[in-house]
Amino acid sequence: MSKVNTMEQDNIYVRYTIIIVGITIMSIGVNGFLRQAHLLSGGVAGLSTGVNYLTNMNVGVVTFLINIPLFILGFIYLEKDFLITSIINMVLFSFILGITQNVGDMIPLDDVLLQSVYGGILCGIGNGLVFRTKSSLGGTDIIGAILKNKLNVAMKNTAFATNLAIVLVGSLLFGLNLALYTLISMFLNAQVMSYIKDALNDEKAVMLFSNSSEQIASEIMEKLVRGVTFLEAEGGYTHEKKKIIYCVVLSREIPKIKEIAYKYDQKAFISVNDINEVKGKGFKEKFL
Repeated sequence: MSKVNTMEQDNIYVRYTIIIVGITIMSIGVNGFLRQAHLLSGGVAGLSTGVNYLTNMNVGVVTFLINIPLFILGFIYLEKDFLITSIINMVLFSFILGITQNVGDMIPLDDVLLQSVYGGILCGIGNGLVFRTKSSLGGTDIIGAILKNKLNVAMKNTAFATNLAIVLVGSLLFGLNLALYTLISMFLNAQVMSYIKDALNDEKAVMLFSNSSEQIASEIMEKLVRGVTFLEAEGGYTHEKKKIIYCVVLSREIPKIKEIAYKYDQKAFISVNDINEVKGKGFKEKFL
């Protein structure tokens, strides 16, 4: 099978470069856009921002304090390596969030819709980059990781559901209009986070029908180094016996699959389906 590239997880220098970049981008999204419009970001950062509005406490300090009980819960259910890395990330996030608290003064923008859109996108990019390193920023990500591992609930669904509660808090603090803008930013955050987290790691299931199955399968195994399974089938009209090729590949490998198939059979029939998760040799496991 092909070797899985996990440099962002295995190389500590690459890993923390990605983490710091992600944290910085997210901090700019929170302090540069969302806070300026009195919008709440997702997760603990959103709760911390709400506390900041009410008490003027530094958002970094509040973020650190709220994370403590959540990490205690995480140590009960999650991998220790994931949690230790997440604690380091949480401290970094609290620090960078605190020192960038006034970065919004450098961004002359006075449009709530634009602030909600770009704040949500930046937070999603930052979160997604951190998740790619098999770690998190702590907070509600810990809850999401527990639900993903125990109940296979997608991270983006957990994040969005959790953040609905924050929207309700926002509506009480700042009114319904700003709460609905907050909802827009959170939706964009969840979608962008999911895309960045799994970028270049999108698996597809391919079923290929052809009279040249043997030749096509042989070249797929040779050129793409992917496993192939033959499924015995019978045509419903002709009752002709055929071998269906079934294989799981990355999305970027689909054009090569088609090229190989049509090289041997111009009438080949190809079905490509999305896969939510793959575990096995040759594929990177979606931990989050």
